[in-house]
Amino acid sequence: MNFKALSGGVPIGGSHYLIELEDKRIVIDCGAVQAGGKVLPPPIAQGRVDALFLTHGHLDHIGMLPLFVKEHPETPIYGTKVTWRFARMLLWDSYFVTLKKLERREKVETYFSATDIERALNLKRFNLVREPEWFSPWLGWKIRFWPAGHINGAASIHIISPKGFRIIHSGDISFHNQPTIRGAEVVNDIFSPEVLITEGTYGDRDLPNRVKEEHNFVDKVVEVLGQGGKILVPSFSITGPNIGIILANGLAKARVDIPVNLDGMVRTAAGIISGSSEWSPNDNGLVFPKNLIAVPEDPEKARAYRQKILDGGPAVIVSSHGMLEGGMAMFYLQHLISDYKSAVLLPGYQAEGTGGRRLLELERGHYFQINRRPFPIYCDVKRFQLSSHASGNELAGWISEIQPWHVIVTHAVRSAFEGLKQKIRERHPSIRVSGGFNGENIVD
Repeated sequence: MNFKALSGGVPIGGSHYLIELEDKRIVIDCGAVQAGGKVLPPPIAQGRVDALFLTHGHLDHIGMLPLFVKEHPETPIYGTKVTWRFARMLLWDSYFVTLKKLERREKVETYFSATDIERALNLKRFNLVREPEWFSPWLGWKIRFWPAGHINGAASIHIISPKGFRIIHSGDISFHNQPTIRGAEVVNDIFSPEVLITEGTYGDRDLPNRVKEEHNFVDKVVEVLGQGGKILVPSFSITGPNIGIILANGLAKARVDIPVNLDGMVRTAAGIISGSSEWSPNDNGLVFPKNLIAVPEDPEKARAYRQKILDGGPAVIVSSHGMLEGGMAMFYLQHLISDYKSAVLLPGYQAEGTGGRRLLELERGHYFQINRRPFPIYCDVKRFQLSSHASGNELAGWISEIQPWHVIVTHAVRSAFEGLKQKIRERHPSIRVSGGFNGENIVD
C-alpha cells in the first residue's frame, strides 16, 4: 500500500488523500484549503482514479469536488445522502458568494463553474451510500461507510482488498452524542487492521467534558438574557442546528420563555437534517423543539422578522458563519457588538486570521471591522469548546481498542501529530506511527 496526503495531512487544510492498493487508486475527500481569507484548491490527484470516497459534507472535505470532477470526469463518487445534500448546499453557496464578489469587482479566483457543480452532483456519477453495510465496487473488494459521529452523514471508510489488506480511514470522528447524531462506535469485525488512517485535530490536548461545557454554555445564555441582552452564536451551518437544540432544550429546562432563532445557512442545514432519510441508526435526524424557530425563507418576511428581533427584548440567534467570515452572523454582529448587555458566544474553533479569532483577541473598547466600518467592542465575547472532534486521549483509547499495526495521522498541525503519537506510544509502543505529511509517500 502507498498513501499520500496531497493536502490536509500534516499540516491540516483541504483534505485530499490518495491510497494505492493492489490494482486500485482510491482518493478520499477533495476539500478546499482556507488560508488567509482565501479559498484555494488542493493539488488534485493526477493519473487514473478508480473511486472518490467522501467522508462528510464540510467544505474542507468537499469544497473542490467540482474541480476534481472537471479533471476526472470518469471517476465514480461515493458518499451518504446527507453528505450529498450538504455538498449541494455549500457548493452552490460558495459559487454565489464568488459571483457577488466579482460583481463588486473584488479580486477573487474562480476554480469551477455552475456546470461543473451540476456534473459533480449528478446522481449518475454520485453513488449514494444508503446504509453502513459492506458493498463491492469492484470484484473481490469490500467497502463500508461506518457512522463517524462528527456531523450528520459523516462516515469512516473501511476497505478490504482481494488479498485481505485492511484499511480504516477515520474521517473526522467524535465519540460524543449530539442532539441529531450519536457518537461513533468501535467496529467489532475489523480487529488489528494493517493500516489505520486517523484524524488528529486535537491530538495533543484534552477537551472540556462535553456535558459540563454544554451546561456552562446554557448558563451563560441564561445570564445574558436575564440582564436584558441579546446573544449571537456564530455557528458553522451544519453544526448550528445541534447548537440550537442544545440551547432550546436548556432554556426550556431553565423555564426561560425565549425562543432560539436559526438564521443563514444554519436554517438551511436544519431543513436538510430534518428532511433526510436516515442512512444509519446513529443519525437521529432533527425534531424541532417548540422554542426553536427558523427565520422565514421569504426575503420580505425574513427582513421583518430580523428587525423584530433587533427591536425587541432579549433574544438568541444562531447563525453562520462560524468564524465570522461572512453570512448573516455579520448582520447581527454589527447591531450587537457595541451593546454592553449583549454577548457573542463562539462555540467552535476559530482559525488564525479569521474574524472570530480577531474578535476573541481584541480587548473591550477596541474596534472591530465589519464591512470596512469600525465598531467598538462593548458586548461580552466568550468561547466555548463544543467540538465535534475527538480529543487526543479519546483517539488514543479508540486506537488501543482497534490495535492496528500502523497508524497514519492526518488532519493535524505538527504539534497535534506529535502529541497523538506520544499518547499512542505510551499505550502501545509496538504500533508504528507515521505523520501524513503533505506530499510525502508512506509505504506499508
